[in-house]
Amino acid sequence: MRGGEVEVGTTYLVEVPQVLEADHRLTFGALRGATFPLTVTTLEETEVEGIRSVLSPTTAITLTAEQCLELGLPEGEYEIIGNLRTPDGTPIVLPRVQTLTVPIEWLVPFTDDRPQGHWDATGSLW
Repeated sequence: MRGGEVEVGTTYLVEVPQVLEADHRLTFGALRGATFPLTVTTLEETEVEGIRSVLSPTTAITLTAEQCLELGLPEGEYEIIGNLRTPDGTPIVLPRVQTLTVPIEWLVPFTDDRPQGHWDATGSLW
């Protein structure tokens, strides 16, 4: 797509190329050849920032000042990151919001017809 065709607040399908330029390999290497929906929040000249929903068993909890005091931690902000599991050890998968910046040319209008040759990463952390 082109910048003039993209609107903030609209959801588009991102088609990540199979072959990535060097500056995109680290961020999008695991998503090569994938498609996923992205709702645009910020529009720049050549790229957009947007949000997508991913599923993950990983969660984060920020401790309150009282909890830090009870644990004997020095004053500051602390976060516990880990996996949420049922008593039998089964991971509980929850949706969370991920913010990504992608090139505008990776966006296509969002339809029910998915492009051939790409794998569907909708909701997938990868």
